[in-house]
Amino acid sequence: MEGEGPFYRQPRTEIRPRPTRAFDGRVYAVASSDDSVVSAAKLKARMVMFADRPWPLRMPAIQKHRDLMREMHGEQAGPPLLADFCVCTPTMDGAEEKARRYMGKFVESNFYHYELLGPHFGTVKGYDAYAQKIAMAREIGMEGIVSAFMEAAVWGTPDRILRKLEERRGIVGDFELATSFRFGGTPYDLAEAGLRLYAKEVLPVVRSWTTGR
Repeated sequence: MEGEGPFYRQPRTEIRPRPTRAFDGRVYAVASSDDSVVSAAKLKARMVMFADRPWPLRMPAIQKHRDLMREMHGEQAGPPLLADFCVCTPTMDGAEEKARRYMGKFVESNFYHYELLGPHFGTVKGYDAYAQKIAMAREIGMEGIVSAFMEAAVWGTPDRILRKLEERRGIVGDFELATSFRFGGTPYDLAEAGLRLYAKEVLPVVRSWTTGR
């Protein structure tokens, strides 16, 4: 890698360890706003989206990326990578309360971190996705935003999670997953237990969707 920017210069340096294969088809870009969807398509990058709002609302952007990939490169877009949030529990007893508590804290921290309730995103080019979040928050309130987040993310028993992922697959089509089990102050023991249960009972089924196809 090397760089000759106006402020920083990076002497040519070999990357180690060396890549084991080409990066073709392995470049990813977060794409939520219209501008970032276009940028991802130009780079031939896989689309990355966070599970933070109902999936039917995300389909226009996902379809736009697919259309642009065909127009720009004459090829089909790869499955999007969906950055998911999960509270996995052996029973439904207390599952919704835990999910709402920690997902709610995570959503609230995002609003404070990005100062989403301020007026600045409405006037900055390329941040229309944030402006849409703000408009939604003002319309339905923080409780509504958390409920929408919980509708997009997955929580509960492995059976419930699989049903929600199947519903998502019916809307989005094939997708890749990058699942987080600790967010919003989730206790370590709850996160670890959920991760282990998910790996044991959810992942084998999700993997079979691709291998079966």
